[in-house]
Amino acid sequence: MTRSWGHLKCYSQLANINDSLLAPKALEPVDEDMSVVTPYFEKSFNIAAYVNRSETLQNLVHLNVNLSKIEKNPYIAEKFLRLDFEKDMKNHVLFIQDYIGMECVGDFISKNPMIFYEDLNDLKTRVNYLTSKHFVNDQIKRIISKNPFWLSFSTLRIDRRFGYYQECFELSGKEVRYLASKQPTLITYNLHHIKSNSFAIKEEMGFEDNEVKSILLKKPKIFMLNNPEVLLCRAFRLKQRHLFLQKMGRAQYDPKKENYVPLTALIKDTDPEFCNTYAKCNVSDFNTFLKTL
Repeated sequence: MTRSWGHLKCYSQLANINDSLLAPKALEPVDEDMSVVTPYFEKSFNIAAYVNRSETLQNLVHLNVNLSKIEKNPYIAEKFLRLDFEKDMKNHVLFIQDYIGMECVGDFISKNPMIFYEDLNDLKTRVNYLTSKHFVNDQIKRIISKNPFWLSFSTLRIDRRFGYYQECFELSGKEVRYLASKQPTLITYNLHHIKSNSFAIKEEMGFEDNEVKSILLKKPKIFMLNNPEVLLCRAFRLKQRHLFLQKMGRAQYDPKKENYVPLTALIKDTDPEFCNTYAKCNVSDFNTFLKTL
């Protein structure tokens, strides 16, 4: 904004001192461009409260944007409220629609609302980059729809990520394209996490290079696991502890919720430690349960 609301408040106070000089008439023409001045919204954690006063938010609701997801981050929500649909959003929406269809635009924006702060020409360049790397239209559409954050990565960053996977896993160009379209999130995922899991799979689990490559292409999600060591555990041990936690109403593996149980709890610790820390019961209860399986 060229003129903040703080400035406007200051002008109002000055007007009380010298009304004849500073208070313009309602119909008096102005020389400044006032189109950049947006409505004032008091701070709130509920964006939905603004919908009735904001045509921009109304348009987003019609696109099925999940405003409750956006408002969880106050910084993003505040920036989001400053945008004007016609000037700042419409062309981005049309651009995204061309690749994922209008029915998916709302979900895309809900996951990556900051896409509107990316220059539209940069977005076009990032798509053109994929075309230059011989990605076909169906692959490009899948990448954008499955990973809304992809377009927020510069071509340089994506190129470096492609280079990493190609070099470390000895992938051909065709295999890189296959991997990127099969699991687009993998390409933009935390690289330190990928390297750590790669080390665990190769060095700790003992897979050969060609086997690691095969796992990457067939089951890329394994490289994004928070606890890849669970793969080393015998299946029946995992099942026993999981079923017992279910019986006790404690099979809760979401770290964002209460009573979180890390997956490592299913493979590490002794039975008494597992029962005491996570199942909240006596080990004899667990042993009795095992006899029913």
